[in-house]
Amino acid sequence: MLSFFVVVFTLLHIQSHASRLPERRSHLYPRAPSSNCDVYVVSGQDTKFENYAFTDFRSLSNYSISEPPSVTDADNQGEENITSPYFAQPPFSDQWTIRRGIRNAESDVPMIYSASNAYISKDPSDSSQTYLTLRTTRVQDFQSVVQLVSNPKLLHASMRTRMKILPDGKDGDGVAKGAVVGFFTYEADTQETDIEILTQDPSTTVELSTQPASSDTPGADASVKIPNGKKWTDWVDYRLDWFAGKNVWYMDGEMMYNTTKSVPTVPSNLMFNLWSNGQSFSGKMRVGREVYVAVQWIEIAYNLDGQGQSSNGTSGQTQCSVDSGKTKGSPEVIKNSSAKRSAVSRVLKIANSIVFGLIAWYCI
Repeated sequence: MLSFFVVVFTLLHIQSHASRLPERRSHLYPRAPSSNCDVYVVSGQDTKFENYAFTDFRSLSNYSISEPPSVTDADNQGEENITSPYFAQPPFSDQWTIRRGIRNAESDVPMIYSASNAYISKDPSDSSQTYLTLRTTRVQDFQSVVQLVSNPKLLHASMRTRMKILPDGKDGDGVAKGAVVGFFTYEADTQETDIEILTQDPSTTVELSTQPASSDTPGADASVKIPNGKKWTDWVDYRLDWFAGKNVWYMDGEMMYNTTKSVPTVPSNLMFNLWSNGQSFSGKMRVGREVYVAVQWIEIAYNLDGQGQSSNGTSGQTQCSVDSGKTKGSPEVIKNSSAKRSAVSRVLKIANSIVFGLIAWYCI
């Protein structure tokens, strides 16, 4: 009799444990590769994204190089090759293109994109780590600039990057004035939303905006201070959420600004650039000076044209949280697909059948 009750107790314990599986962070809820996820959720908004990409530059020692030669006045077509095979192969080439060629030849200081201004560097503070370096150089006749452009056009996204600005060592620890770091979406001058850092601004200030931003559209832009006493020469996590009808900006996880003004409405590329054109917004960089940006990673949860953010139709899908995972770049499964829940249901039915069968047998 004792053995009978041991068996029944064990089966009831299994049944109870299985019934709780959907709510637990068990082996069914791993911090898993994004390929295991059907939709992605982000903090701060009831939104679903159907795509996810994480471009990680932190462990690329095999691709790290010394700084390539700076562009000179003779390099006036932007035809320089990429600095590493890393940029020509997946995963980078699936998500990004490095621009080349002449841009705004008519500006006060013409800008020319060069692929030689993007390269993988070893982190001097930790030789086992690397980062992507972006560089802009002012020569006599033009500004050599750099821009990454996302290959897919996004229609709503949560976009994040961890970066800091580096000095060129030609003025102590000072960063040359006259450069702009942009992390933004763009389709047209009236379809744009930005995070911008101006090196002519105080080192604690970041510009946030949607375009057009002017006196005719109050509330479309803000100048904010980086939280926790940081400067843009420190590592900071920047985040821009573009939803239908609303934009929200974060730094180091703290919400900094939001607006419903001039929010983009059409599919757009995500861009990451470092530039100067000598005009009033950027300022004019002195000849011979350079500015660098170090980038550890870029993370995007996004929809394409035709993909929605509604929760309708997602109840049977595996949902992953971009923000709750402990490991950056590994979204955490927070709700399993109906197929996995069906498997748990089958376990419960089998356990129930065995328990009731044993009880009936014992009573007979």
